Amino acid sequence: MPLRAAIVMLVLLNLGAALWWRFAPPPPPPPALEGPGLRLLSEATPSAPAAQTPAAVPVGLPGQADRPPVCVRLGPFADAASRQTARTALRALGVEAQPVGTPAPARGGWKVFLPPQPSREAAQALVDRLRAAGVGDVRVLTEGKDANAIALGRFSSEAGARRRLQALAALGVSAQLAPVQPAATGWLDARLPDSVDPEHLTLIAPARPLDCAQLPEGRPAGG
Repeated sequence: MPLRAAIVMLVLLNLGAALWWRFAPPPPPPPALEGPGLRLLSEATPSAPAAQTPAAVPVGLPGQADRPPVCVRLGPFADAASRQTARTALRALGVEAQPVGTPAPARGGWKVFLPPQPSREAAQALVDRLRAAGVGDVRVLTEGKDANAIALGRFSSEAGARRRLQALAALGVSAQLAPVQPAATGWLDARLPDSVDPEHLTLIAPARPLDCAQLPEGRPAGG
């Protein structure tokens, strides 16, 4: 009897196990692994090249920016010698200057005159008295610092002016003698290199700004 019961129990256990394997639900799939799985080296896709950082563009300092061209006119010069001296000094600074205009001759002559009178009427009255006394070549000056002065002649040499002075003294006219200062009409025009400060040029000659368009095109300033 016990043996039969054991056999029946074993059969029932086997039957239960068979039914469980037959009708049991399938096992859940294994959880997916995060991240890429293992791949062969031959399957690997070449990685994109790293983005290159653009090269930094140098930023110029404010003082390094190209300045517009600077041109100046120096002078006036009373004669060719003084203008050439200034031109040589400019060349030593790296500035080539172009002569402009014609300097007056070194000697402007001599003048004989009477100083300015208090008024135009007084000057004209004096001229009338001189003419009445036999003085010729006499007139009233009307312009500038010599206005209302009496001109008694202009001479190319000092000797000629002194002879005129003596002749007037013989007539009782106490005139004066002075050299004539020639009008200065010579200049130097120049385009300045970046290395030259325009303020430094005033040590050589008076300078004022000049429109660079006035310089000759296609010819250096020193030509």
